Amino acid sequence: PGKLADCTAQDLNRTELFLVEGDSAGGSAKQARDREYQAIMPLKGKILNTWEVSSDEVLASQEVHDISVAIGIDPDSDDLSQLRYGK
Repeated sequence: PGKLADCTAQDLNRTELFLVEGDSAGGSAKQARDREYQAIMPLKGKILNTWEVSSDEVLASQEVHDISVAIGIDPDSDDLSQLRYGK
């Protein structure tokens, strides 16, 4: 996804993805991170409250889609073999 500031390591035991609210928080987080192990993904506004909507609405959300692409999974699958972050 476009706003993901990825890390360089691929060791699932050490890689982390931080989801932050907004570009402002994303900028601060990017400056403070360890680029080798920590990835930052700013989200636009508050994410969809998935507790109160149908699964079809959740899967149609662009933010949910971007998060699933960033972490390397398909929301419709139980396959975690492509998982990109351990934390």
